[in-house]
Amino acid sequence: MVRRVLHAANAIIFGNLITRAGGLVLVPLFLRYWSAARYGEYLALFAAAAYLSSLDVGMQGAAVNRLTQAYARKDLAEYRRVQHTALAFFILLAAGATILMASIAWFLPVCRWLGLSLTKPATAAAVMVALAMYVMWSMPVQVFVATHQTMGNMARSQWIRNFQQMLIVALTVLALILGAGMRTIALLQVLTLGLVATFIFVEIRRRFPELSPGLRSANLSVLKELAKPSFLFALIMVGNLIAYEGSILLTSALLGGLAVAVLSISKSLTDVIRLGLYSMSLALCPDYARMETLGELEKLRRTHRMTVAATATITLAIVATLWFEGTQLITVWTRGRIEPDPMLLRLFLVLIAFQTSWAASSTVARASNRHRAQAIGYFFAAIVGISSVVALIKPLGTWAIPLGLTLGEAICCYHFVIQESCQIIGESYSAFAMHFWLGFAVVGTATFLVAWAVHTTPLPMLLRWVAVGSSSCAVAGIVGWMLWLTPGDRALLVPKLYRTYSVSEMNA
Repeated sequence: MVRRVLHAANAIIFGNLITRAGGLVLVPLFLRYWSAARYGEYLALFAAAAYLSSLDVGMQGAAVNRLTQAYARKDLAEYRRVQHTALAFFILLAAGATILMASIAWFLPVCRWLGLSLTKPATAAAVMVALAMYVMWSMPVQVFVATHQTMGNMARSQWIRNFQQMLIVALTVLALILGAGMRTIALLQVLTLGLVATFIFVEIRRRFPELSPGLRSANLSVLKELAKPSFLFALIMVGNLIAYEGSILLTSALLGGLAVAVLSISKSLTDVIRLGLYSMSLALCPDYARMETLGELEKLRRTHRMTVAATATITLAIVATLWFEGTQLITVWTRGRIEPDPMLLRLFLVLIAFQTSWAASSTVARASNRHRAQAIGYFFAAIVGISSVVALIKPLGTWAIPLGLTLGEAICCYHFVIQESCQIIGESYSAFAMHFWLGFAVVGTATFLVAWAVHTTPLPMLLRWVAVGSSSCAVAGIVGWMLWLTPGDRALLVPKLYRTYSVSEMNA
């Protein structure tokens, strides 16, 4: 399982890197071959089509979890019912949304609504329809792609997605060099989607004929059963929009564009932590779903304990490093064009330090479609958080954003989400919470003291960054290993990590 999770996490992180690297490569190319205004209009059209992705309403996450559980039980009849039902839902949804977008694009003044001055109405309509097809038809295709994930091989599913992203970037680069316009660039998105869909469909039918996609076993009762967990997934997405997009809109309206830039830079730095640790949690979902559905509660409790401990250890080490070195890192990153706010960054670091712990624990509930406390808690955390931001933003400025969001999560998530996970796995919540939070305080204190001591040492900047980071990781790892893991955990983990390292070395 360790190898499987590490390979999946590696694939997910690599996929995120591809997305960001693609942006770094494509933006200069677009601006070289198109005018800035024309590129901006293409982005506006893409943004309009991207709103359709919200129509998923969490159905994919709920369906993939249910498929994983069915495969773990070797219940192929249930697997086909869920798979065919999800495919039927997404195909009908994609067809309807495509027709709706085509009608809007061709018969309504979209160019005027979006403020397009360079793009002709016919071109804008064709681009919107192509991008809408890409967004909507990606939904049933992702059900195909997730087949490997449901069988426990999440890394392969993710690498197929990564290949699709790399193909899009490569074809877009080639098309721009050859002088392609908006229509061609938009159609390339649809082409890559079609190629991936064809590949995965043929592969599944050849290698796993018993899991072949279809529609024959679609069942309305299964759709109704999927509706509740999918609604809860959608509630989490809405909460995220309220908390983060709402904060940016409030900052822009009340404090101006410069404040938004400073806020975004600080948030982006802490989001790197969130993204990396989310990749680890996501990689664990298939194994959590399998263990929960098979009733392997002892294994599930151990994995949950180790995952939460590892997440908190890594988070505290990175937070301690950025607490002392983050502002200088921002100055170097932005080449001095944006003056960082040290207190704003540190408040975001506090938010992320506590958030990653309960979020890692919530993976158990999300993987088994039993995430009611997380969904409702996070939604109300966003409401409480954004209300606190509204009340505090005038006297505190941008500091109100992380303060308000931390307050919301402290009230609605810290207790309830971890309690729900402990109930699912049969763990004593009071004992787990007491052990974890006391350890959190000790590990955090030790790590920050060491980071501060190294930070005050007169070293060159880059050498100091490396020294603070490595010492923080070492201390957090050693103290966390001793406090959070039981002797049985350590005895089990050491040989597995050693074997995983040895296999990686041989493969290298």
